[in-house]
Amino acid sequence: MRASAVWMGTFLSLLTMRPAAAQLTAVAVAAGEHSVLRHHGDGGEVGAEVRFAPVRFAFMPRFVPDFIPVAGASRTSKGSLYGYGGFRLDFPMGRHFLTTIGFAAGDYHQGDGKRLGGPVEFRSNIEIAVRLGAASRLGLCLYHLSNAGLYDHNPGSESLVLAWTVGLGKR
Repeated sequence: MRASAVWMGTFLSLLTMRPAAAQLTAVAVAAGEHSVLRHHGDGGEVGAEVRFAPVRFAFMPRFVPDFIPVAGASRTSKGSLYGYGGFRLDFPMGRHFLTTIGFAAGDYHQGDGKRLGGPVEFRSNIEIAVRLGAASRLGLCLYHLSNAGLYDHNPGSESLVLAWTVGLGKR
């Protein structure tokens, strides 16, 4: 119950930041390997993410990019499920490349996969992507799941995925 409340609270707060935040702007699909750094792979992983209109906070310095609210889910070949809500920040690197960092909170169900300590898990990621025209990009994303010490057991997990993002219109 607690994990579902965290995920739902995060997702709802992202949608209520301002009316434009509810406008869907892109969809990403990803596939790769789960738990790549510590256990030499724990099976395959697939995921999907929806990205909403960027949000600009007046108190943020101009050099900080707009926050992009996201909601997504992933599943491993061992039946682990993770649903999350959070945000991303895109940092352009010239005309064709960009680096993205992201943070999210979510609800983890172990299935037959890795025991991460509990249902509330946090995701932090970095992605390097190349633009494929005006409306899509292909990126390599490394992300870490951890419960940030909420539970006694906190091994964490890293996934490496290839993500294809398709824009649904102009931002």
